[in-house]
Amino acid sequence: MNIETFLRKYARPEILVLLFAMALIVNFMLFPLLMPTGEGLKPLDVMFAYSPAEAYGMIAAYGEEARQDYIRGLLLIDFAYPVVYSLLLCFGIYLLWHNPRLALQPLLIMAADYLENTGILIMLTAWPERVTGLATATSIFTTLKWSMVALAVILILSGMVRRFIIRT
Repeated sequence: MNIETFLRKYARPEILVLLFAMALIVNFMLFPLLMPTGEGLKPLDVMFAYSPAEAYGMIAAYGEEARQDYIRGLLLIDFAYPVVYSLLLCFGIYLLWHNPRLALQPLLIMAADYLENTGILIMLTAWPERVTGLATATSIFTTLKWSMVALAVILILSGMVRRFIIRT
């Protein structure tokens, strides 16, 4: 099955609604259970760009229990979640633009997210050892991920304007 056949078969509004509901559950119910939170604490995944010193400062501030929770969250949730949101974005872009090549852009987000998650997992499990080069690479993948998410959102919003306001 080629990509266009896959998109025509599965990029349907009801699947989009299901993926959106799954994304909401992950973001508002599951992530808060296993990701570090607290005064000044946030997961590295949600930061935009950070230096190795900032990354390791945050990891140190988590404490042992939060670091272990973060590892569990990465392994149990954050290695599956990129599939959910990437399909959501792929299908949304395809439904609005009917362009299979454009709809593949979220797969780049997924790749960056997996590289980011792998880097964070290694940094957390290696703690207190610091791998500065890995922290730099992980920050680059995080920044790429969020930049490409912004592009996907722009594609979806502009597609909505084009389809529902301009009516092309």
